[in-house]
Amino acid sequence: MTQSSVAVGLKISLVVFGILTLLLLYLDWQLIIPGWLKYLLLGLNLVTLLAYWRDKKAAEQQSWRTQESSLLLLGLLGGWPAALVAQHWFRHKNKKLSFQILFYLTITLNGGLFYAVWLHSPLQP
Repeated sequence: MTQSSVAVGLKISLVVFGILTLLLLYLDWQLIIPGWLKYLLLGLNLVTLLAYWRDKKAAEQQSWRTQESSLLLLGLLGGWPAALVAQHWFRHKNKKLSFQILFYLTITLNGGLFYAVWLHSPLQP
């Protein structure tokens, strides 16, 4: 991957992260989601970003690594926006096809779960 394609990937992932953050704030402002959820997702995304950073450092130092299943679980639970940014920012796990397939599957599952919960929410407009 060239430097420019990595930079473009990082910019796109940051834009996606920004849009999702604004959407979350809008949903909270409109009282469509409970207020605590934004804090939970913020914390989860911070933990996810740190997990990717730690795993990248461990890979560089050839020391104990975080299991891929743990990284994928963080994404599935809602940390995938930070994982997307981390993959491009740290240049980590963004070339491994088997991981990427599972990662985008977790995004799809997370979106489907969020939509299903929203459909059955008493806060739905």
